[in-house]
Amino acid sequence: MDEKGANIDLVFRNGLKDYEVLPPPEVWDHIQPAIKAAPPRYIFLKVAAAVTALATISFFAYRISREVVIFPEFNTVALNVEAATPVISPASAPTLLNQTAVVNPVLYVSQSENSIDFESIPVIYENQPALFLVSDIQEINSLLSDNQPLQKEPLALNLSALPVKTFVVEEPEYRFMPDIDPVKNTKRWSIGALASPTYNSRVTTNRNDLSKMLASSEHSLMSYSGGVAVSYKLNKKFTIQTGLYYSSMGQELEKVSSFSGFQQYDDTKGADNFLVLTSSGNVRTSNADVFLIASGPVERIQTAFTNDVFDPKKANLQVINEKLLQKFSFLELPLVLRYKFIDKAIDFNLVGGLSYNMLLSNTVYALNDGEKYNVGETAGLNPVSVSSSVGMGMEYSFSEKLSFNIEPTIRYYINPFSNVNGADSHPFSFGLFSGLSYKF
Repeated sequence: MDEKGANIDLVFRNGLKDYEVLPPPEVWDHIQPAIKAAPPRYIFLKVAAAVTALATISFFAYRISREVVIFPEFNTVALNVEAATPVISPASAPTLLNQTAVVNPVLYVSQSENSIDFESIPVIYENQPALFLVSDIQEINSLLSDNQPLQKEPLALNLSALPVKTFVVEEPEYRFMPDIDPVKNTKRWSIGALASPTYNSRVTTNRNDLSKMLASSEHSLMSYSGGVAVSYKLNKKFTIQTGLYYSSMGQELEKVSSFSGFQQYDDTKGADNFLVLTSSGNVRTSNADVFLIASGPVERIQTAFTNDVFDPKKANLQVINEKLLQKFSFLELPLVLRYKFIDKAIDFNLVGGLSYNMLLSNTVYALNDGEKYNVGETAGLNPVSVSSSVGMGMEYSFSEKLSFNIEPTIRYYINPFSNVNGADSHPFSFGLFSGLSYKF
């Protein structure tokens, strides 16, 4: 028993070595908040090393900068700087506007009063653009003991005559006066002529089925624009431009056949016998000799002479064409702002502005063997419209005054072209304007 009591720790250790007891789950909830993350080691050593490296680099950069030799901006000859006085030139020296005094390099220092013979410094005149005028040179009392005037031939200076601690520094390089160009007048005004083929289309808002069917059989035509532009340059970047332009646009009406020779059968007064519905307005005939008939899913012609009343084939009327053409022309007053974002051999400009467009002509016709056969005009058009434009201009200058311009431009009509037949038509166009401009 005594032996067992003396080794009680071994008894418990051997008896409990395979015994495991799990703590309650809530114990970890109380332990986890008390655990603090250990600070990262060596952080202070890293900061100290970075500061030491930075200080070392700064110290060596400072020492190197102190040892850099900074040469003077101009070549100079300095004699007895403490008693500096105006230097060289006799009254008898000729006034030469294109001569420079050039001191050839060689020597430097006289450190004591002992007379040491150095080589002399020749002063040579050469015909170069003048650094200073010979007439402005003053007499060198500190160099010439006998006050002899400066001669045109080489002059020898004895260094033994130089005062103590006097030094001579010279570099073999000519100095020239900069060229001074006269101030040029900026050419702010310019006038140019531009022209462009134009592709026209439109954005149409159809409010009913009739307007949709009318628009489906209408196609835009190629046209042209051109005019004169006047510009004023506000600064290097911005230019304001206006002018006077002529532009045209049109469309083709398919499945509308026209005949000639109807006037002998027309017993009514006036020539307004037919009304053709289009998305751009209603075409009214003004020619009594024309007869119109339409085919297709929509009855776009309104007339008293329907097929059951009059048959053009039985009356032997002459066929002109199976299409009608609508043409419109405008006079434009633009106000455009140009911004130059690249100023090189070829300049690039951003162009944008507004135009005030007045309706000049309005015609509807049919083509017969290349000849126009007048039919009438389109009613219901807005006489005035406003269009916006945006584009990019490229300019190449042949000379200071003459330049060539190319300007791809997109134009959109803000207000509707017309408000008839349930459709709001907003034309737009794309043009490649090109021409010449003259600056003055």
